[in-house]
Amino acid sequence: MSYGDLHEKVEAVRRRLGRARRLIALEAQASHDFAVSYLAALRGGHAVALLPPGDAPAAERFRGDFRPSLSCGVADGRWRISEHADAPGAGLHPDLAVMLATSGSEGRPRWVRLSRANIAANAASIAGYLGLTAADRVPQTLPFHYSYGLSVLNSHLAAGASMAFCGQSVVDPGFLEGAARSGCTGLSGVPFTYELLERIGFRNRLWPKLRYMTVAGGRLPPELVRLYAQRLQAHGGQFFVMYGQTEATARMAYLPPEQAADQPDCIGIAIPGGKLRIDAPRGEEGELFYRGPNVMMGYAATRADLARGAELEELATGDLAVMTETGLIRLAGRAARFSKIAGLRIGHEAIEWSLRSRGIACAVTGDDAAITVHAEATEADVARLAAEAAALPQRCIRVERHDALPRLPSGKIDYRVLAAPAPAAATAPPRNLLQDFRASFYPRAAGPQDSFESLEGDSLAYAQVSLAVEARLGRLPQGWETIPIARLEKMAGSETKPRTSRFGRIESHIALRAAAILLIVLHHASGWPIPGGAMTLMMLVGYGFARFHRDALFAGRVCAILKPMLRNLLPYLVVVAGFALAWQKIPWASVFLAGNLGLADPAKGSMLPYQYWFVEAYAQLCLLTAFAFCFGGVRRAVAARPFATAFIAMIAAFGLRYGVPLIYDVGNRKIFLLSYVLWLPLLGWAAYFARRTSQKLLLLFALTLICPAAAYLGGNWTGAWVMNLIQLPAMAALLFLPAIRLPRPMLPGVMLVAASSYHIYLFHQVIPELLQLQSYGAWGIAATVAIGLITGIAAATLQRLALAGLSRKAELAAREA
Repeated sequence: MSYGDLHEKVEAVRRRLGRARRLIALEAQASHDFAVSYLAALRGGHAVALLPPGDAPAAERFRGDFRPSLSCGVADGRWRISEHADAPGAGLHPDLAVMLATSGSEGRPRWVRLSRANIAANAASIAGYLGLTAADRVPQTLPFHYSYGLSVLNSHLAAGASMAFCGQSVVDPGFLEGAARSGCTGLSGVPFTYELLERIGFRNRLWPKLRYMTVAGGRLPPELVRLYAQRLQAHGGQFFVMYGQTEATARMAYLPPEQAADQPDCIGIAIPGGKLRIDAPRGEEGELFYRGPNVMMGYAATRADLARGAELEELATGDLAVMTETGLIRLAGRAARFSKIAGLRIGHEAIEWSLRSRGIACAVTGDDAAITVHAEATEADVARLAAEAAALPQRCIRVERHDALPRLPSGKIDYRVLAAPAPAAATAPPRNLLQDFRASFYPRAAGPQDSFESLEGDSLAYAQVSLAVEARLGRLPQGWETIPIARLEKMAGSETKPRTSRFGRIESHIALRAAAILLIVLHHASGWPIPGGAMTLMMLVGYGFARFHRDALFAGRVCAILKPMLRNLLPYLVVVAGFALAWQKIPWASVFLAGNLGLADPAKGSMLPYQYWFVEAYAQLCLLTAFAFCFGGVRRAVAARPFATAFIAMIAAFGLRYGVPLIYDVGNRKIFLLSYVLWLPLLGWAAYFARRTSQKLLLLFALTLICPAAAYLGGNWTGAWVMNLIQLPAMAALLFLPAIRLPRPMLPGVMLVAASSYHIYLFHQVIPELLQLQSYGAWGIAATVAIGLITGIAAATLQRLALAGLSRKAELAAREA
């Protein structure tokens, strides 16, 4: 988007916001919609509060405390502007421009009031010492409701530079590659960002245009500062260590990059236009104070606070510091009781208050690595409750048990005695959302900061995990697959607005998965000419490859689809073992996933019954896809034109369906070959990348020609027409209905069937065939369908429970180690 385009969009939204000065609650999504709305609010002279994206409870609390006139954010999959009739018409100080929460650690955090002058001064200062120009571009790596993330946007806009949206995290598939392709010249992060970068060896593969990197939001280990400073210098770039607080808009100090390698433990000097002072003689420790045009107007807790003007000229940082002989400032500790973890200032007293309100006698100490909760004997799950109160992953919480907390003669808790760190006990982790993720991805380790997307889940795991998230939260938050598990767990403990609608939303691909497996079970139970469910599932396999694995495949990381394939083959091997025991003979063709190739015969026990062709074709598709994306030329061509290449390949694959039998004739068993159905996953892949209406219509038009042709050439019988024509509404739903509204009581059942669809496919005929239920007419058909569904759901549940148990044992072993 050019600055000219940006100007036009901002002006359009500014007009929608109205002329009267208003308070606007703005959901800080990582999107151009947010940036346009944010700038439009500032352009229109409004006051705007930035709220965490997808956090409905936080939005409700803000509305209750401050009664904004407008809310901007995502609703029903679209960016919307909503008016609130109960908002007061005045009461905003003319200087108030932006409101930012101090942290996410308290139930009702204090809000920092910032003026337009605060924002402009800090943006200009940062752009100045970073040397930003219109040629610079930075990938979005930090949330915009966080002062550091907002300052990156502000400073680059102030310099006429640009920002690229490459993904949610620097370790997301394709993020760094996308940043390099986009011509990004900078990269910003908190210390945890650099931990992630170290895990993937980023220091040794900086992209050519990268000229600077910045770190703030906590203390980066000095050795890592030195390594990055030296590496950037050798690369011709610069490494900036920065220091700031929300109360000073964002930045108060920076370490000149030429001194970073020699003084890696310092925060440096004041930013241009600011001044730092230490309340102690030179060379001695004292509290650090900051003065500058970026110092906030003050705090706000209620709507009445928004009418107040600027209330302080100098900011007490709460940090202890010392001036070095070289004139640089080095932090020495905390003057107040709080820790700074992952860029958040975590108040110890807030955690104590939260735990004490639950009847837990405790005291909290900590540093910038972890929080320690000293608790008197209690049966409560202290670690989980403290993690929720602090909005931190549980790994950042230590728990130390005491018969009685040490106290001073005055009766106050003796924090000096408690300050010594204690090792965390190896206690059994609670059953929570993290365990559900670990069960779904076992044996791959899943941590609190992982998300479904970062774990590279597939479409089946998506249905399974979404069921767990829905059960835990009572809803599926927008974009939940990109939200870290720790944050999802925190959302589970938040109050949510009571449901009033009798209908709920479910993603169309999940509903289609459930409908397809129901169709398969009914077809097998009744013998009616209603095939086609397996075709829909095969189409959804391709759609899932595109949605969940595209970045990994474009980057050549083909294990992203091979690992889920191996995980999905586990229950299939159980089926193979069952048949082997029953037949007293090993079906080797099925063991090697080649039963669908026409080389064996189920009547002779050399392969499983034909119905299991889908599993074999799926595994062969995974291997073929992995092989294709091993080639750089394929990756580049598909990444450059994903829809066009898929559309052409789909047409070619449809021809392959009829060409292969001319060379390799297996008679009617050709319908089980991968070549016969290969066009379907390619169709699903194309459907995901059909972003423009013209592409969607082209795909649907092609399908209206292909499906009748396939039905006619496939025998021209009723089943062939049903099987092919039902793909038209399925494709239309994928293309034009991202979500489907269903009666709310139906949603859990539909999601459960979708999450268990693979196991239902594998096991739905086992018991009905043993009991010969099909011979009992309509009642037998109904019983066959019901028992088939129950058997599959039970098998899926047993597997999840077994994997959950294994993951818990692995976690306990790791904690004890």
